[in-house]
Amino acid sequence: VLNADNFECPICFLDCPPNNGAVLRECLHSFCKQCLAHHIEYSTDAEVKCPYVDDSYSCSCLLRDREIKALLTPVLFEKHLAKGMAMAEGQTENAFHCKTPDCKNWCVYEDEVNTFCCPSCWHFNCLTCQAIHDDMNCKQYQDHLKEISKTNEDARKTKEMLEQMLASREAMKCPRCEILLMKKAGCDWLSCTMCKTEICWVTRGPRWGPGGRGDNSGGCQCRVGGRQCHPNCGNCH
Repeated sequence: VLNADNFECPICFLDCPPNNGAVLRECLHSFCKQCLAHHIEYSTDAEVKCPYVDDSYSCSCLLRDREIKALLTPVLFEKHLAKGMAMAEGQTENAFHCKTPDCKNWCVYEDEVNTFCCPSCWHFNCLTCQAIHDDMNCKQYQDHLKEISKTNEDARKTKEMLEQMLASREAMKCPRCEILLMKKAGCDWLSCTMCKTEICWVTRGPRWGPGGRGDNSGGCQCRVGGRQCHPNCGNCH
């Protein structure tokens, strides 16, 4: 809301004539437009608080989206929205960012999902390999990565990253086809994207025996006889 009366901006301490300042709707604190715009632009939070503060009080009211949009140029407003999206992505546990260079899109995935089709660039991302390999399956891609890592620096770094994930137990090899698998969420169950073997993450082996689903003659034998398969079992498979 534009100011109707003259006031002194509490940030720059200059007089602000009528219609040159903004009165925030939530708290009714007034600032000149330039100071308020700078406060929004350089805020480290996606939710921007009122900048009013004195010796005994700091306002905690939030600026509304329409107030922010009215104070910023279209370019700065887009940057503000992008900052909010980036912060939301960083705070989301099951977030996956599209692997296309410079693509800004990301998704929140469920545990059983293995691919993500980006609605911006339309590339299919493999969540298992953490990569885009349109013309190859997971095994072909991982074998190709090993081969080109001998001469390609980016491929070498990717291969080293995958090896580090294996060493830190953030990834494992499928007990059947040996492609590299990564745990995407909290559940101890996962299915190999290549051979479809159901796997127990905590025991690093097959979930079931050779007869497949329901065969407790092998596998991790979780809950057989009322016992869990591992001290760290999440009891979700």
